[in-house]
Amino acid sequence: MEKRWWQSFFQQSSAETKGSILLLALILLVIAFNIYSQFNLPSAPNFSDEKLLAAYNQYKATHSINENNFNNELETVIAGELFPFDPNTIDSGTCLKLGLRAKTVHMLLNWRRKGKVFYKKEDLKPLYTLKEEDYNRLAPFIAITSVAPKQGFTFPKEEPLPTFVELNITDSVTLVRLNGIGPTLAHKIIAKRDALGGFLKHEQLLEVYRFSDTVFKMLKEKLLIKAEQVKRLSLNQSSFEQLKTHPYIGEKMAKNILLYREGLGKFEKVEQLRQVPLMNEEIYRKIAPYFVP
Repeated sequence: MEKRWWQSFFQQSSAETKGSILLLALILLVIAFNIYSQFNLPSAPNFSDEKLLAAYNQYKATHSINENNFNNELETVIAGELFPFDPNTIDSGTCLKLGLRAKTVHMLLNWRRKGKVFYKKEDLKPLYTLKEEDYNRLAPFIAITSVAPKQGFTFPKEEPLPTFVELNITDSVTLVRLNGIGPTLAHKIIAKRDALGGFLKHEQLLEVYRFSDTVFKMLKEKLLIKAEQVKRLSLNQSSFEQLKTHPYIGEKMAKNILLYREGLGKFEKVEQLRQVPLMNEEIYRKIAPYFVP
């Protein structure tokens, strides 16, 4: 029978012979690996962090750790001491004293190097390789004192809008809080006010924008106009530039006012503006409140 088996082996095809040889090689490889595993103990872990390696070696020397008892040093739990610590400032040696795995210590230090800040003890919980039982053991001893607690963003408290807003002295920030006035319109209203020297009546707002009847009624009720807050120009001292930039005068009328003032010598009263060439009653009524002799 044995002779027949050997005869059949050599009578196999080329593909069958190769398969048999490969199967035999695999069997020998498994046997060799088992023998090697029994006579070769695992070596110490390869630490990529020199400071962590030094801390581990120091800890190992002071705690009589035998490497032959470790299957994988990076995964082995060291029975640690428990004491208050701050994860923002703790060093590798202290981490090992707490009983953290060397791999977990490496991850913690690398996390901090990338800018991680711990504001509360729960921030440590998502640390990769930190097991839940380790976190629960250490949590009561986490004491963060190196940073202030992280505050959530809150909008500043806005002061209530006053009952009345004085139009000639208010700012654009207050104006935009009124219904119907946005930032652009508020800026235009302030620019118009500055060019005039101040508003004398609410209807002048319609020269800036054609408000709806409802909005304009609300503005009239909310905006307070005080005539004494209006800035007035002196007819006898104003320059050509000051006169021509006034919204109700312009360049041509400014020249006429200066020519009339030169011929007159001096304005004694505002009513004399009526005598300026091209001046009509409508223009006079609009500009008269903005001038003094």
